[in-house]
Amino acid sequence: MYKLEKPDLADNTVKVVQRISDNTFIPFDPANTDYQQYLAWLDGYEMVNGKLEKTSDSNTPLPAE
Repeated sequence: MYKLEKPDLADNTVKVVQRISDNTFIPFDPANTDYQQYLAWLDGYEMVNGKLEKTSDSNTPLPAE
């Protein structure tokens, strides 16, 4: 599960998401493997026994507080 962070004040866009399981903050960077996993999660994939498996049609992160 993930949670969006508040938008950047300079341009009002969200640039970071928080992974709830380990409290990691993940920047929106295509080269970042954690960000790639987040994008896969949005599409309904999750890591199961070390492999990405389709577990739902899609996922939605928690909103920023």
